[in-house]
Amino acid sequence: MVLTDIQLTEGKVSALPVSYDSSQVLYSLLEKEIFLKHSVSDSLFTQSMLYYLEDAKAMEKIYARVIDSLTVLETIPGKEQNF
Repeated sequence: MVLTDIQLTEGKVSALPVSYDSSQVLYSLLEKEIFLKHSVSDSLFTQSMLYYLEDAKAMEKIYARVIDSLTVLETIPGKEQNF
């Protein structure tokens, strides 16, 4: 799921011992890789986020799934997201 990968990437980038500016550049590059991996354009992702931000209940359900996915990934030994 795109949002799961985005959350994982945000967490990893924010934990790196680099300046804020450098982390933003790195995140931007990694975000592009996520979109390529999922065959989603950045504009489509943005449009989707804007749409779901208008529907709080739908967004809540989506993020509940993201949290569930992250929780499952946490329980898998040796499972790491690669940069």
